[in-house]
Amino acid sequence: MILTVARKEFREIIRDGRIKWSALILAVMLVAALASAGQRFADISAERESAQEVVNAQFAAQGEKNPHAAAHYGLYAFKPVTPLSFFDTGVGSYTGVSIWLEAHNQNDAEGEPARDATAIARFGELTAAFTLQMLLPLLVILLAFPSFAGEREAGTLRQVLSMQVAPVQLLFGKALGAAGALSVFIGPILLLGLIGLVVAPGGLGYLGHGVVLVIVYVIYALIFLFLTLAVSANVKSAQAALVVMVGFWAVSSFVLPRAASDVSRLLYPTPTAVSFQANIDEAMQSGIDGVSPDTVVQQRQKQTLELYKVETVEELPINFQGIIFDLQEKLGNEVFDKYYGELYAIFDQQTGLHQAFSIGSPRMATQLASMELSGTSLNQHLEFTNQAERYRRDLIEGMNQDITFNSEAGQADYRADSALWASIEPFEYQPASLGALLTRLGPSFMVMFLWLALSIVAGVLAVRKVKVTLG
Repeated sequence: MILTVARKEFREIIRDGRIKWSALILAVMLVAALASAGQRFADISAERESAQEVVNAQFAAQGEKNPHAAAHYGLYAFKPVTPLSFFDTGVGSYTGVSIWLEAHNQNDAEGEPARDATAIARFGELTAAFTLQMLLPLLVILLAFPSFAGEREAGTLRQVLSMQVAPVQLLFGKALGAAGALSVFIGPILLLGLIGLVVAPGGLGYLGHGVVLVIVYVIYALIFLFLTLAVSANVKSAQAALVVMVGFWAVSSFVLPRAASDVSRLLYPTPTAVSFQANIDEAMQSGIDGVSPDTVVQQRQKQTLELYKVETVEELPINFQGIIFDLQEKLGNEVFDKYYGELYAIFDQQTGLHQAFSIGSPRMATQLASMELSGTSLNQHLEFTNQAERYRRDLIEGMNQDITFNSEAGQADYRADSALWASIEPFEYQPASLGALLTRLGPSFMVMFLWLALSIVAGVLAVRKVKVTLG
């Protein structure tokens, strides 16, 4: 019986001209977004790979130079783009694309694409993720809002129930028919997107991410489908069902995300760039624990002289200047770890608040999952900055060790040759594995499955009331 109902529902939806045109508009927007995403990925991926190769070659071709001077010469670390990063751009337009790695400084990512965008582009860009998150629910609502209320107004609902069709069978039959019609309209495009992902450079490694993304958006559509059917079964008119569901879509898609953003800024404000840098500069001068860097250097010099049983640094078998550079670097790193750690803790609190708000918004839970799987979340940007910072620290430590052990005590004019620069492994960002992302997305998946379960339960309870009313 469920299949019979599904076939009937499927035929009616396919024949409805309004639905066909609405689905066609959504499909065209989705295809345009995916085609644009593919082109941008190809261009920007090649651009950043080329830029990284250029700066690596420049660093390796410095010639003879003091290693500390080379540490100040530095190099850029460019954030690579994933094949899915243009399906959902996430925070990528606002977080910078490269970091300058140099001695004594932990720099922020710079070159945010939003800074170079036109005013219209800053208002919003068409992505496949945005299209699905905002317009897919509207198409689902359009498919399902008259399912029960429309038949009640037409007088056919009582006839269907009098044919001994169980209300629950009617619910799942209508849901299956609507889902089938939706898959006809949208399914081929999603499949085309997965094929495009496979043929994209490096895309095969993200096929699992893409499949999970499709599942996420299927669940998102099913949530709205069952909620719409539940409302349609509860209200007296199709118009009322449409108004209720569009209102829910507006609140969950616009009001709650904006409220979460405003509340997170109020409860967990981030320091201004000026005050943040001022705090770092002050700690650099005074020391993170109140002991000045000069005092720490003097203490280390005394310990080193006692270790080697000599009276002056000129008598040391190593160059103490390298130890000073290394100690200054480590003292600075302690300051960076403190203040950046506090900043990242605020980011975690803000993200946690957004996850809490997602309990009332399927769109927010879907958005969080979509950004993580696409590699454009704030978490993954911070992973890039952390990996770049670890690379910087290892690089500078290597330069300082070369001064310490490969030059004579007090030798200020020491120069290393090209062999040292050639020994430096280039920076290579390692993104989180799919398994790690799925673990991180546990709260978002729990919210989505909870919404799906509640929507199904709401639909079942609603159609049982229909049985009682009409029985």
